[in-house]
Formats: sequence, structure tokens, C-alpha cells
Amino acid sequence: GEVLEELRRNTERYQRHDVQYIYVTDTSGVLRGVLRLRDLVLTSEGTPVQQIMITAMEAVPVQAPLATLRDFFATRAYRGVPVVDRAGRLVGVVRHADVAEAVGEQEVSDHLKAQGIVGGEELRTMPTFTRAWHRLSWLSINIVLNIMAASVIALYQETLAAVIALAVFLPIISDMSGCSGNQAIAVSMREITLGLIRPSDAFRVWRKELAVGLINSLVLGVLLGLAAYVWKENIYLSLVVGLALALNTIVSVSLGGLVPLFLRSMRFDPALASGPILTTVTDMCGFFLVLSFATAMLPLIRG
Repeated sequence: GEVLEELRRNTERYQRHDVQYIYVTDTSGVLRGVLRLRDLVLTSEGTPVQQIMITAMEAVPVQAPLATLRDFFATRAYRGVPVVDRAGRLVGVVRHADVAEAVGEQEVSDHLKAQGIVGGEELRTMPTFTRAWHRLSWLSINIVLNIMAASVIALYQETLAAVIALAVFLPIISDMSGCSGNQAIAVSMREITLGLIRPSDAFRVWRKELAVGLINSLVLGVLLGLAAYVWKENIYLSLVVGLALALNTIVSVSLGGLVPLFLRSMRFDPALASGPILTTVTDMCGFFLVLSFATAMLPLIRG
């Protein structure tokens, strides 16, 4: 009865909130239970609160990151969850709708950063020069990175001219290795967000990625080697491109797993720089592996 009277006296205050549950605390502020509004209304006025409140409840710690809250609501149909400090005292309530909104904003921000758009959200209603600056600030750096990758090809112009078929496989090796590395980046970013890994876990992360990379590199290398042989019927060309892809895949997954951790340890944003760094290094390494192997086996490839 006292609880209902409190709700009636403060009707205007509570109308601003979507009140479905009432959280019960003791005199020290420690959370003791949750009371459903339906149970409160349908129970006789003289019934003590402790008889109808739910004591087997869930709460989240005040230091819980956004990723933890996202996963919490993903597996529960709750409208909100109480937040407690280390002593179990109620400090607030987190609503499902607020968490969903915050997660959406974070995903948009991470996607923009991954695409090289810095400075926050970009909309086409913004000034043209502002939008151009947001994009150019990273694209201009990419010019330098791409020149570095292309310089490797310049060192092997004679080999490339002698075996023009290599030009067909260079972008394939670069793209496939980049895809493998980006998968590793995605896993590392996810685990960093969830707090599952820290920079000190670099060796464990690398060991796990290496195990996956060895399997995938073998499969991808064999597939590309077979494709090269079907096309040119040259076993040495097949060995060159297959081995280059296999080794570059191992390099890319290793970098993909470690670069986000390295950037986090240096207090840089992994979402912004991991992709371009991976792309540049895997391109340079892939071009070098293909062309250096081809140079060493040039007499055999040319027959």
C-alpha cells in the first residue's frame, strides 16, 4: 500500500519513465529484489513487499563495458537491468533501448573509421569541403602506402615482363591474403571490445591465429596452384603462386591478429589504422614473394 501511495503522489515524475519494475533496497542501498508493477497492483495492500518481490534477479556491475551489456540483452528479453557497485548497492538502471542506441552509434563510428573517414559521422548535408577533408586526411596517407607497395613491383620489372602471366596472379594473392588478414582483425577487434584480450596476450593471439593460418594457407595455396596449372600447364608457375599465397596468408593472419593489439598498446585507435597497415604490408609481402620466387625459378618457368 505504501508503494502504491508513493507512485500516486509522484505521478508526474514517474510519467517520464517507462516504469515496469521497482527495485527494492535495504537501508544501506544494497539491492535486495525486484518488484513487478503487475504484482504490486494485483496484491492486497497489507502484503509486505518482501513476500511478492523477486529475489533471484540479475544485475550488472557499474564498470561493465558496452559490449557486455549488448551481449546481456541479446540473450534476455529484459526492458532494463539494475546496475550495482562492488558492494551490491543500487546505483542505477540501464535500459535495453539505450544500450541498443549506443551500440548502433559505436558500430557506425567503427565502420566509418575502417573506411578511412575520420573526424566522426559524415552526412551529405554537411559542407562539401568538410566532407572532402574527412576523406582526404586518410586517403592522402594511403597514396604513400600504395607507392611503397608498388615499389616492390618496380624492382622486378624484368621478371614481370618475362612472365606476363604473373601480373594476373598478383592482385589475386594480394586480395586473398588481405581477406584472411581482415578476418583476423575482426576477431581481435571483437575480443578487445569484450575485454577478452589485452596487449599482453599477443603471443597467445598469434599462436591461435597461426594455427588457423596454417590450415587456410595450405588449402588456398593448393587451390590457386591448381588454377594456375589448369590455365598455363606449368608446374613451376603453379608452385610459385601457390607457395606465395600460402606464405602471405600466414603473414596476413599473424598481422591481423597482432596489429590491433599493438595499436591499442600505443594508445592508437585500432579501428582506424589496422586495415590500411595490414593492406600495405600484405601487398608488399605478397608482391615480393611472388616475384622473388619467380625470379629464382625463371629459367624453369620459361621452359
